[in-house]
Amino acid sequence: MTRFVSLDDRVRATIEAYFDISVAVDDPLMSRFETVHLAGGEWLMRQGEQGDALYLLVQGRLQVLVSTSPGDSAADEIYIGEVVPGDSVGEVSLLTGEPRAASIQAIRDSLLVKIDHASFEKLAQQHPALVMKLAGNVASVLHKSTSGKHKTTRRLSTIAVIPLEQSDRILDFCRELEQDLQAHGSVFSLTSECLGQHGAPIDRLDENEDAPHALKLWLSDQEAQHDYLIFQCPPANNSWTRLARRQSDLVLFIADARSNPEPAAWEKALDAACSGTAARRTLVLLQPPGDEVIQGTAAWLEQHEQDFHLHVRKDHPDDISRVARIITGNAIGLVLAAGAARGFAHIGVYGALREAGIPIDWVGGTSIGAIMGTPMAADWTYEKARSLGKEAFVAGKPFSDFTIPLMSLARGRRMERLLKKHVDFQIEDLPIPFFCVSCNLDNGTVNLHERGSVADALRASAAMTGIIPPAVVEKRLAVDGSVVNSMPVDIMQQKPVGAIIAVNISPQKEYYVDYDSLPSPWAVLRGRYLPFSKKYRVAALSTIMLKATELGTLKRVTEMGQEADLLLTPAVRKFGMTEIKAFDQSVNAGYEHAKEKLADWLDPRRQSN
Repeated sequence: MTRFVSLDDRVRATIEAYFDISVAVDDPLMSRFETVHLAGGEWLMRQGEQGDALYLLVQGRLQVLVSTSPGDSAADEIYIGEVVPGDSVGEVSLLTGEPRAASIQAIRDSLLVKIDHASFEKLAQQHPALVMKLAGNVASVLHKSTSGKHKTTRRLSTIAVIPLEQSDRILDFCRELEQDLQAHGSVFSLTSECLGQHGAPIDRLDENEDAPHALKLWLSDQEAQHDYLIFQCPPANNSWTRLARRQSDLVLFIADARSNPEPAAWEKALDAACSGTAARRTLVLLQPPGDEVIQGTAAWLEQHEQDFHLHVRKDHPDDISRVARIITGNAIGLVLAAGAARGFAHIGVYGALREAGIPIDWVGGTSIGAIMGTPMAADWTYEKARSLGKEAFVAGKPFSDFTIPLMSLARGRRMERLLKKHVDFQIEDLPIPFFCVSCNLDNGTVNLHERGSVADALRASAAMTGIIPPAVVEKRLAVDGSVVNSMPVDIMQQKPVGAIIAVNISPQKEYYVDYDSLPSPWAVLRGRYLPFSKKYRVAALSTIMLKATELGTLKRVTEMGQEADLLLTPAVRKFGMTEIKAFDQSVNAGYEHAKEKLADWLDPRRQSN
């Protein structure tokens, strides 16, 4: 007969493991600790609060958030890590009394034990070794936080799969997803009907009562024994679906894209019953057969609260694999830097990635990086991306509609027409998630484009200062994103990806001149057209503008490159930033460099697998 661990036993075991001591059932030490129950979404502490207590997580999962500004807005908080059973929070405040350095929120229903400063002092007098053990744990935490690259990917180990309707297509997707997940680790799939068959304590699981602690501890044990715990739910607001919502790190809502996006009554009731939970919400839209451009995603996003959404196309098995990679933390994000005409090298990198069989699960870019990244997010073939890129830039001459230089050298109309011609669709409809950045000209902040017109977003992201006019984004002027973030690795870090490949095509280049002072325009012209006149190699006006735009972010690009798991730097410095005719050479340079570097990067990864 299965013996279920009692709450007291689990609390005692957690304390013993953390402090490396043995505690008897009746040890007075236990009375120093207080149990704390947190509902999913509830805050344990907020950054800046005064604190004097240590917490040990017994069951559940917490997330750690840090505010990037003095305000209290949740929008200013970024995810930096998580707390799993056996971990502690509040050690520094317990020892020093300093304000909390981060905010801690329960992702799901959680149980902790607490000991305050006064109780710990009394306990330390009886057990002096506890102080040294705590100090060692603090040192270990500090070491982890200051060593290695900063990773912000949340580990998703418990997943609730909730179809928004019952259909054969959705059932097929769920089965295929479970198979793909097994390639990344052990999977334990549960339904309400099979709980008892697996020995779960379900006597009190009914419509009118929350799941008891015994069941939650049992689920925690299953999570410890398996890499991924999948809760299979019906399209209904019942006790099992509510429990799954409250115990999950991630909730997958599965829908047929052709269905009515308006939420059903049961879905609204379920959201109300589970309001405040901090689990990530993902909408998976199953697209109809065919290779037509995806449409209508915006209507779904307006009706359903979600952190991100994914598309699964019929007869595109890698779409399901992408969902599995994102869930398991094995997704690959591709970040493409600004760099004007040198950005054609991005297409060559794309060809090398496809040739090597490396999937692209998220795409982000700035300026030319955003433009070249769009075909990748649209899942075009390498040949199509190269052909249309050449057609648009070499034959299309997007910057040749010169005008009176009041706002810019070119009007930008030709570029707008080309964008509308080739990428006249919505960002949210792209089969692979995509973002790009532009710069708010009013205050120098980043405009993050993740929804809306692709053409409008690219027009803003590539509004090269002085060359084409600023774009209008939400009634404010926007210019080239390279002014504030030439290579947005930091933004990609906030996405559910496990590895980031960044491509920098703006290496620093020193310009040397062979004259003491700048020659006059007439001297330059004489040298260019008249024989026996001194020749001057002078940077073009457009090149000077582009280089000046980049200067403010050169240091940041270097820093972002260090944060990437793989940094590619194609040999494009020999090409001018406005040298559009070097399209094929730039593409080939990107391909050859990426082919070499990807082989070295993949070899140890394949050996580890």
